Order: sequence, then C-alpha cells, then structure tokens
Amino acid sequence: MLYTLKNLNAEGNGNLVKLVQIEYHLVDAIFYFAGFTIPIYFILKSRSKKIEGNNLVKLMMLFASFMLIQFIYHIAGMLNLKMLSKGILEPVSAVALTIFAIIYYFSIKKMKRKEEEASI
Repeated sequence: MLYTLKNLNAEGNGNLVKLVQIEYHLVDAIFYFAGFTIPIYFILKSRSKKIEGNNLVKLMMLFASFMLIQFIYHIAGMLNLKMLSKGILEPVSAVALTIFAIIYYFSIKKMKRKEEEASI
C-alpha cells in the first residue's frame, strides 16, 4: 500500500487525492448501507405486527430513504459522477432529511398536546 501511495505521489498529488476520495466514498457507502438495514428491519418488523399509520414507521421510511440516497451518493462520488452526486443526490438527501425533521417536530408536538390533554 505504501509503495502504491509513493508511486501515485510521484505522478502528482492529484492521483493521491483521488485515491483518498475513492476510499472515503467507499467507507462511507459501506456505513450508509449498514445503517440503511436498521430502519428497513424496523419497518419490516412493524408491518408484521400490523403497526400501520404510525408516525414512527413514517419516520423510519424517511430515514431509510435518506440513508439509501446517501449510499447511492457515495457510490456515484466513488465513480466520479459529480453531476449525479453533487447536482441531484445531495439536494434530494437534504430534502429527505428536512422532511424527516419537520414530521418529527410535529409528531413530538402532537404527543405533548395529547399528554397535556390527558393530564387535565
């Protein structure tokens, strides 16, 4: 590995930077895919228990979609597809995470309101 880095560095720092970026995208893609499996598992378990319409399931779907978009983003970045990764997938993942935050905020607000009504 060190020999490869020396050879790449001898050709110019641009190749070394590309190698580091590819490794960064690969590691991130692996972690996002692993993270993606957790909300999917939760969704599948909740469907088998017939918990449909629950806000938690909706939140998990949004979170899983965010993780999947980020996984694809890093694969596209590893393949140096900048238009797809930076131009399309990055804004789409930001929108998914924003929608997740908004639904989470209103869910918490609704739960607090129900608790206050129950205590009266």
